[in-house]
Amino acid sequence: MRMIPLLAALAVGLTVCGPAPAATTPVAPVAVAPVAVAADYSQPGPYKVVAVEGEWRDPARDRTVPWLIRYPEGVSGPVPVVIFSHGLGGSRRGAVYYADHLVSHGYMVVMVQHPGSDVSIWQGQGIRPNFGNVDRAALARIVADPMVTINRFLDIPFALDQLALMNADGPLKGRMDLSRIGMSGHSFGAVTTQAMAGQVFPNGRSLPEPRFTAFLAMSPSGARNGDNDRAFGGVRRPFLSLTGTEDSFTISPGQGAAEAVADRQKPFAHLGGPSMLVLLTGGDHMVFSGRQEIGGPPRPLDGRHRLIIKAAALAWWNAWLKDDPKAKAWLKDGGLAGFTGPDAAVSWRGPDR
Repeated sequence: MRMIPLLAALAVGLTVCGPAPAATTPVAPVAVAPVAVAADYSQPGPYKVVAVEGEWRDPARDRTVPWLIRYPEGVSGPVPVVIFSHGLGGSRRGAVYYADHLVSHGYMVVMVQHPGSDVSIWQGQGIRPNFGNVDRAALARIVADPMVTINRFLDIPFALDQLALMNADGPLKGRMDLSRIGMSGHSFGAVTTQAMAGQVFPNGRSLPEPRFTAFLAMSPSGARNGDNDRAFGGVRRPFLSLTGTEDSFTISPGQGAAEAVADRQKPFAHLGGPSMLVLLTGGDHMVFSGRQEIGGPPRPLDGRHRLIIKAAALAWWNAWLKDDPKAKAWLKDGGLAGFTGPDAAVSWRGPDR
């Protein structure tokens, strides 16, 4: 177990405190290509969704990791796999719209729940599960515990090991193509996704997980010390960032709403590989995952924004996990930008331009 090196690597890099990052590097938006708008990746696919859940036990960490797996009914042969890591206070039951959409198109989606930063924090902590009135100092204390972050990060390689065992024997035997795995997550789960992609922390340590092909982060975060070139420049695998113009939720002391919105765009502006940014017009932090869990009232654009999220995610995974050149062209050459219209801004950067 790499606990002590991990503690040294992360304790200075993932607390919620720190200076506000500099302004986002401007990137030219993708031009709209009307001929490509015809493709609609937001519509459900042909497969029925089947869900199973359980727990994995990690004796090395004395830790139980809950999971929920959705897979397409009736698909013969192995399918690509997408992992999802929930945000602070979430659970394996979040982001259902995202998971079901992918599964209906022939993916297996694995929702990993992280004890210590999951839904259990709302019980007995004096924290209200309402992100408009939440006790942000209480949330900050949870995130500032290095072991919370360390265990989150270790949960993902552990989950991949368990999936390999499940793919070798049992009810899910042979259903997963473990050569084509994507990593995704929201908020704290986006930070987890960034770590798996190879984000470099302030002391120079990184923890890339080589079994992932590509990444998708909802509400990502910039480097806590503001050195985003160092943090993200070495990330070469494809990376999609999804955020919104009102994605301003923060528990970092001294960080204002405008700074928080800009911070969400930092990884995209500094990544070293093929990368895309979808910036939802009027999109907030909870549209991606969470509002349905805490019972908050929907916002007027939630439905439209979630169509855009589904379309972007499906095309992204088709491009990189199914090697679909039409999906990649739809993303890069204006199809997605045409689909979103004024409801989102779409940008692309990197060597695979």
